[in-house]
Amino acid sequence: MTRIFVEGRDKVFMEVYLAHLFGRNEGRWEVVSAGGYTKLPLLDLQFKENSEAGGMNLVVFDADFEENGGGFVARKSYLQARLAELALEADLFLFPNDKADGDFETLLENIVNKEHECLLRCFEQYERCVAGHCDAAGKPKYLLPTRKAKIYAYVESIKKSRREAERFKGGKEFFFDDSRYWDLNSSYLFPLRSFLETRVVG
Repeated sequence: MTRIFVEGRDKVFMEVYLAHLFGRNEGRWEVVSAGGYTKLPLLDLQFKENSEAGGMNLVVFDADFEENGGGFVARKSYLQARLAELALEADLFLFPNDKADGDFETLLENIVNKEHECLLRCFEQYERCVAGHCDAAGKPKYLLPTRKAKIYAYVESIKKSRREAERFKGGKEFFFDDSRYWDLNSSYLFPLRSFLETRVVG
């Protein structure tokens, strides 16, 4: 079995994307919410049990950005060192595309349905407007919305049936399996697709 460790909020997306690529699971993979890149030691047993059973472990985390202590090179080096220190066997992929700084939200921004791309541009105009307001000392007067808020606003803005609106309440349903929102065949996903296709047990 292939056991895939993700940072938590990405679990639903990964399960939907695996089903999109490979069809029904039938015990071929398991997606585990790791809770964050610093939590690897807490997952020691799950890694080792799967390795001992002949399975493959995958770690799919965010590369993040230099501003928050990450960045592709720094985060990959950190995770490789931690895996080695803990004697855990795993292959590593970092969102958004295993070569650039970024995160899960970066990936999502790049796979939105082209018909609705304008919603991201609208949000970016709002961000620029908020950033343009400063106090008397010239410091930003308001907090910029988070990048997660941008994705939330994108999903929220697309018209929904009553049932879909109910599912969306609370902001936990992002309709990853709905092509009105996301293009799971986007070329932007090719690096992730290639990574998974060579590692998920057939």
